Amino acid sequence: MMTKNEALKCLAIIEHIYPGVSVKSETVLMWISCCASLEYTFLYENLIKHIRKEPYPPMMAEILNGTVNKDIYFGWLEEYSIRDQKPGK
Repeated sequence: MMTKNEALKCLAIIEHIYPGVSVKSETVLMWISCCASLEYTFLYENLIKHIRKEPYPPMMAEILNGTVNKDIYFGWLEEYSIRDQKPGK
């Protein structure tokens, strides 16, 4: 069983790897709820596989299934938002 802290670690990794996006509050709640019944290693390994292949953050469904859905490329926008880019950064 995955802990809340482990789910938050995965979300922190996503924000670090994809610095142009931030995790929405609803996404945090969804991840904590959906991940409670998963093993951390399963989710983490699928996350790392996604990071190695894709230039955009993973959707929950991709991580749960361990696959990438090319048909809904911009589906991740439902789970994340674009950070404001401040001048000089």
